[in-house]
Amino acid sequence: MSVQSVRKYDYIDAIRGLAIVLVVMTHASQYVKPLSDLLLRIMEEGARGVQLFYVASAVTLCMSWSARKSHEQSPILNFYIRRFFRIAPMFYLAMIGYLILNGVAATYWAPNGIEWWFVPVTALFLHGFHPETINSVVPGGWSIAVEMTFYLVFPFLMRFRKAYYFLGVLLVCVLLQRLNSYVSVRVFPYPPGQEYMAVNFSVLNFISQAPVFLMGVFAYLFLTRARVSDAKMLIVGGLLFCFLSVKFWTLSHKPVSHHVYAGAMFAVLFVLVAYYPVRILVNKFMIGLGKLSFSMYLTHFAVLSLFTKLGVVSLLGNGNKESVVYCFLVLIVSAGVSLLTYNFIEKPGVSLGRRLIERLEGANANPIIDSKAVESVK
Repeated sequence: MSVQSVRKYDYIDAIRGLAIVLVVMTHASQYVKPLSDLLLRIMEEGARGVQLFYVASAVTLCMSWSARKSHEQSPILNFYIRRFFRIAPMFYLAMIGYLILNGVAATYWAPNGIEWWFVPVTALFLHGFHPETINSVVPGGWSIAVEMTFYLVFPFLMRFRKAYYFLGVLLVCVLLQRLNSYVSVRVFPYPPGQEYMAVNFSVLNFISQAPVFLMGVFAYLFLTRARVSDAKMLIVGGLLFCFLSVKFWTLSHKPVSHHVYAGAMFAVLFVLVAYYPVRILVNKFMIGLGKLSFSMYLTHFAVLSLFTKLGVVSLLGNGNKESVVYCFLVLIVSAGVSLLTYNFIEKPGVSLGRRLIERLEGANANPIIDSKAVESVK
């Protein structure tokens, strides 16, 4: 499979659609709980949808970088401009919205309240470097901090394209991850009752999540360099996916963390779906959710809060069927809200970034590259 053949397929959006379904599922289940232990476990593991986002992000960034780097005068600067205008407009809207909605009082993620400096730190996407800012101003904002940190280092990773180089980086990241929890609780000491802040931070920060992005890079390298028949891919890839799935669900994760197994499992899934875009996953509904997934990630927390205030949660109560229905309701309403933010916030932001790049590139911008098509892979 060449870069050209994987540059833009519907399966990429469909995978993002699956990721947002998983994320919404796990958060919805915290409000309307299923009674079945099995269903509860499945819905709780929907949190790993974030790792699926990371894998998809790494693959598509590699695609975009490969398509553009030789046609631009300033590929690194342009990369940062694209990433900023892809993320910042919607994220800043979410910052304002959640500060109005939630205020600055003490919460689980900010046990001492939101202090004034949390806001500029979050606006600069530096909130991933402190336990009290990583997830306090914007619900779920920890993953945006991690994503933006990956963007920061990505061009430097792309200076080397050999698989053994990335394998070495992966091993270093796994070793650093093992030290992460030990260091975090000592760098950020909290009083009794708040020790969880440093523990959570050690799981959510970039050092902990970095191996997952590298799984996505390996998926990209395989898709663009491997010469494997479809039949062999189905057999070998299917067996590897089953093996990783067993490791993931059995929770035997030492010395590798649970979410790293998820990243490996999703990287294999990404490759399998690239080879076999089955209709049950790659369909109009999932593709549509994938296009809206960034907005949905940021807005579904507000939908959950609204449903609680309107009494929807108390009306449904707990139960297996009730939990599934509630998840579907949150998904649909979040998609409706996100359709507006996608068209009026996200797309104009991306267009603004594109125009800025075209202006900076000037007359030397290469007309062969379809900037809209390549932009859509991220």
